[in-house]
Amino acid sequence: MPDSHIPKTFGKLLDSAGQMFWELDRNFRVVYANDLLKSVFGDPVGKLCHEFMSGSKTVCHDCPVKKVFEGSERAVSERLRHDKAGKPTWLQHTAAPIKNAEGEVIGAGELIADVTQRKQTEEWLKDSERLYRNLVEQVPDIIFSLDGAGRFSFVNPRVEEFLGYQVQQVLETPLKDYVAEEDRKRVETIFDLVPEAVWDEEVGIIDAQGRRRFARIRCKASFNEEANTMVYEGVMRDRTVRRKLEEDLKASKAALVEKIKIIDELYEHIVQSHKCKAIEEHTAEVAHELRQPLAIVGGFARRLAKQLDSHETSENGRQRQYIEIIITEIHRLERILDGLIDFTKRDKILRQRVNPNDLIEYILEVTQAKIMEKRLKIDLSLGPEIGEIPLDPGRFQQLVLNLVSNAVEASPEGGVISIETGVSIPSDKALKIGELDSAGFFEMKIRNTGPVIPPEALQNVFNPFFTTKEHGTGLGLTVSRKIVEDHIGSISVRSDDEGTVFTIWIPVIKADPDRSGFCFVEPASQASQ
Repeated sequence: MPDSHIPKTFGKLLDSAGQMFWELDRNFRVVYANDLLKSVFGDPVGKLCHEFMSGSKTVCHDCPVKKVFEGSERAVSERLRHDKAGKPTWLQHTAAPIKNAEGEVIGAGELIADVTQRKQTEEWLKDSERLYRNLVEQVPDIIFSLDGAGRFSFVNPRVEEFLGYQVQQVLETPLKDYVAEEDRKRVETIFDLVPEAVWDEEVGIIDAQGRRRFARIRCKASFNEEANTMVYEGVMRDRTVRRKLEEDLKASKAALVEKIKIIDELYEHIVQSHKCKAIEEHTAEVAHELRQPLAIVGGFARRLAKQLDSHETSENGRQRQYIEIIITEIHRLERILDGLIDFTKRDKILRQRVNPNDLIEYILEVTQAKIMEKRLKIDLSLGPEIGEIPLDPGRFQQLVLNLVSNAVEASPEGGVISIETGVSIPSDKALKIGELDSAGFFEMKIRNTGPVIPPEALQNVFNPFFTTKEHGTGLGLTVSRKIVEDHIGSISVRSDDEGTVFTIWIPVIKADPDRSGFCFVEPASQASQ
């Protein structure tokens, strides 16, 4: 095919239409090119097409002309080329066979279109789609679309973390299948929305493990004209943590109100017991002890409420920290109030004959974990001569527990706690001078090797709300003294370089129940009996 069979007028027509065109013989040599092609790429006539366009010695991969020569009636391909100025240009090649009168393929005509703008648009769309997909997949909320029947037609991967189902398992299933039974009727009102109306509610959700969760669903209705049906597109936000925090805060508030009621009841009890003097002496201490935890609870509750109102899902960890602080402070209030309750108890002492050594050994067993935690050594010397004496077992166990716990807290790691019991028999002179009601006393000494208690602090250790510890209500030793006095006994404390020792005396023979108890407090330089 030495010459083109295309009339020049047709070539001019293609030029004016903005279409490039050339003809090739069976050897892939260009025999004709219109002026537009020449102006863009140069004159290719007489050259092999693949050498001219790509500088290759072989026919291009996926060449449409080659497909035509192999029998195709039409073949199309797209590839990136560079014009004569070196500018990259995307071309679409559409090849068709040229046949002679006998129907033999003697060459090919190829229409070449510049599709650079279309390719750029396609790339932009791909980038936009990729960006959209990344945004949809990365947002912390579940983005979804429901068809007119309420089934998921789209949902992002966040649903897998929230519900525990794969995306493919959720698609084409109804939203109501995942909603708690009591909220299903409310969710069905979504499908009563008119176009552009919004549904915004919080509902219970049941996940793949059957666990109850909570979600805030905001959904907008719209009309799909192509499908002639309603669609519902929206966002589902996990509110489980927030709901739990709100419930914890509500429970903390209820607990705090309950404890305040107990304070009122204690006040009434003291007034009715003609103990107004105790109120005068200790109102300031009670107010001081309760003010700090109440201030902490109030401050963190307000911070938590502010964060909950701001809908900040990234603050779940901080919100949980606030809740834990609130609960810790409420536990602290409970300890204070429990101490107050113990302090104001007027329960009758119910004595029975028991061996105090057995009760001491039991308390050491229940406190073993705390003792081992500080690697403390217990030096136990329980007098075998004691036998059974008249005691209230429960109150005596509380006394021992308070003193042992105090010794554990005061002792350094690896220290020694000594517990010694025996029978003390006062001299005739002591019986006369002290007007003692018993000729024999059960004696218990609990010593720790902690730091020396200064004399000014030693004088106050049995006073309500006095404490040298960082944590505590300061009522433990006050309650201990009361238990001893209710047994018509006495308690003393001494502290020096050898440690701090509490000594308890309880009469072996029952004394006059109308007699008030008494307490000895010895300074650091003075030894106790």
